[in-house]
Amino acid sequence: GESPESPDTAPSGGPAGDQPSVIPTQGDLLGDLLNLDLGPPVSGPPMATSAVQMGAVDLLGGGLDRLMGDESEGLRSDVGGSPAMGGSGGSFTAAPSTTAPANMGAPLGSGLGDLFDLTGGVGTLSGSYVAPKTVWLPAMKAKGLEISGTFSRQVGSISMDLVLTNKALQVMSDFAIQFNRNSFGLAPAAPLQVHAPLAPNQSVEISLPLNTVGSVMKMEPLNNLQVAVKNNIDVFYFSTLYPLHILFVEDGKMERQTFLATWKDIPNENETQFQIKDCSLNADAVSSKLQGSNIFTIAKRNVEGQDMLYQSLKLTNGIWVLAELRIQPSNPSFTDLELSLKCRAPEVSQYIYQAYETILKN
Repeated sequence: GESPESPDTAPSGGPAGDQPSVIPTQGDLLGDLLNLDLGPPVSGPPMATSAVQMGAVDLLGGGLDRLMGDESEGLRSDVGGSPAMGGSGGSFTAAPSTTAPANMGAPLGSGLGDLFDLTGGVGTLSGSYVAPKTVWLPAMKAKGLEISGTFSRQVGSISMDLVLTNKALQVMSDFAIQFNRNSFGLAPAAPLQVHAPLAPNQSVEISLPLNTVGSVMKMEPLNNLQVAVKNNIDVFYFSTLYPLHILFVEDGKMERQTFLATWKDIPNENETQFQIKDCSLNADAVSSKLQGSNIFTIAKRNVEGQDMLYQSLKLTNGIWVLAELRIQPSNPSFTDLELSLKCRAPEVSQYIYQAYETILKN
């Protein structure tokens, strides 16, 4: 895509140095970024992962590492079946109850040039788009325990919103949950709290807080999450895909000069193009809807009757994604959008595109 004109473009390697410099350029970029612990900026000292694991309560004897097996074997998941999890002798640990300091202090808008000064926090405070719950673990695969859920992000906090239903003939109790290593270190930030035993035909809704300081391992697909849930009957496994926009942080609005310099600096082969057809929103509506999910518009221009939006977002592990969104009126009520994404870890681009499409079409 073309870069937005600006009278005072920052020279490459100029004032923009401070932000892009955290992004390594060698080797497997996503791997490098994920191995570096680029968590969100926190006001207190960053939390040590070892503290999380030591704080874990061990339910069945053994330890976290034994449960998860070696790095190499980890949790295997074939698409249809359950992942194998460290063999029957493995142990199961409750989620650590330590919570990472939430990044509550992130500024919602930066400076007078903010396009959305007047509506600043409104979209953000209402939280980003939440998909309806779907069944993740059917009762027939879990001795009567049915789990449905979705993911949400509100004011900097990520949650896994669950409904547990007992479709068995016996009471269920002693619930616990654990995640396998995953691409962005998602992990439960508190134990799975089911306050009373779950009687037959009863359901309970739980919002499980998550953080991103868990163990990292690049998954295929990138947004795959493997989960183990224990109750008094057995341990059950399921996999689910989380939408990447739950990882878009509140301080993901790049300064205009930094955006220009970074866009030029990221190689063209890292640019990916996508189309979003039949969108019923105009440029301003697109812009404010995306801002509700922490995709920020930095600049807007009109080129030959087409609106162009220049946008940025930042993931929880510090990866920046830059976007050019070209909005073409296709007929009076619909527009076609052309999305160009530039990122130093281009593996994430297709998942960012899926997030754009999901947010704009719901």
